[in-house]
Amino acid sequence: MRASLSRAERERIYQGRLNGRTLADLAAELQCSVICVRRWSRRLRSEGVLGLRDRRRGRPTQGLLSSFDAEVRQQALSLKRHHRGWGADRVRVALQTDDHLRGRRLPQRSQLSAFFKARCTECVAQPHRREAKPQPPRATTAHEVWKLDAQEGIRLQDHTIATICNIHDPFAAAMIASQAFAVQTCKRWRKLTWQEYRQVVRGAAALWGTLPDALQTDGELGLAGSSSDAFPGHFTLWLVGLGIEHRLSRPGRPTDNAQVERSHRTLAGWALDEDGLTDLCHLQQTLDRERQVYNERFPCRASDCQRNPPLVAHPEWRSPRRPYAPQQEAALFDLTRVDRYLARFPFSRQVSGVGQVSLGRQMYSVGRQWAGRKLAVRFDVDSREWVFCEQIAPDEWQERMRRPIKHLAATDLIGSLDKPAEAGSAAPL
Repeated sequence: MRASLSRAERERIYQGRLNGRTLADLAAELQCSVICVRRWSRRLRSEGVLGLRDRRRGRPTQGLLSSFDAEVRQQALSLKRHHRGWGADRVRVALQTDDHLRGRRLPQRSQLSAFFKARCTECVAQPHRREAKPQPPRATTAHEVWKLDAQEGIRLQDHTIATICNIHDPFAAAMIASQAFAVQTCKRWRKLTWQEYRQVVRGAAALWGTLPDALQTDGELGLAGSSSDAFPGHFTLWLVGLGIEHRLSRPGRPTDNAQVERSHRTLAGWALDEDGLTDLCHLQQTLDRERQVYNERFPCRASDCQRNPPLVAHPEWRSPRRPYAPQQEAALFDLTRVDRYLARFPFSRQVSGVGQVSLGRQMYSVGRQWAGRKLAVRFDVDSREWVFCEQIAPDEWQERMRRPIKHLAATDLIGSLDKPAEAGSAAPL
């Protein structure tokens, strides 16, 4: 199929017709149809040289909201410029209640939004682009990374509300642990505490005889501390003391923990039936049984299992990566790792009216004379003290006082090891 005529070819038609050449001659010369030459000849005869230009198809452009009354356009623009915080919906409400515009056709929200972006860009809020955070690195071998997440709000037949904490190995696609907790309160239900999360991880490590290199979780309060404070949570510090890197998935990105999210769904379909939902004891027994079936017998398609059970596809998963036993935890735990980790963080604290600041949910008195002032805080590894400093110049800080650290000894983070909790009753396969 021939392409459309160029402007030079149209000029040849124009000049040819002026010189008396026939349509057939011009069509043969330009290698197009006689109909095409006739159409351009008629246009050039009626419009002259102006007929040579390309024409835009469709309705002529008249501008945004051109089909609405000028008063409607002007009032919408005036409202937006006067009330910059108003969106298109709020402006449209104001137009609907304007007596001067009663009975007139009003633009829709999308039309107003496009109109404001074109006519008063300075009044339109610019989209906030989140800083792209790198995705947590993927596991390359068994027990390198464990992923932990909680499945909440499970109602049992005895009116207990349960939360199931699952741990998954994304490399081998194996279910490491699934432990149920009763979380109902007098009003509703609660979140798991960091001690309960510690109990699940410790039980999983005891069951399989190994610690992972890293544990990946979301930013839950019991796992990572407060989102508004850089101070690490006790769960993180316990992991650090054992040499386990605590990785956090990106906010709003559940796909970072996709494998453990999928294991929630698998276990829910298998274990949350009439028998499993009887009470907490039956639920835990069902979780243990189904987790063992999944690891040993289920034709898994996740990871590279190729429809083999995870422990058959990855026999190396049975071998401990970092050997662990509960009675060895105190020896494996290194408090100097915790101290070095805390020393990495600079903290800033506003002194309360009674002269106190909070660090790691512990109150430290610095004196009423500092009430209302802001102090910088750092951790001294050698003395295990908090050092409080005051800014005396743009880039200069002066130490004002020290306070011994509270409740961050090894025993505070490890807790009791007399009765180590198990993640399930089934023995390792």
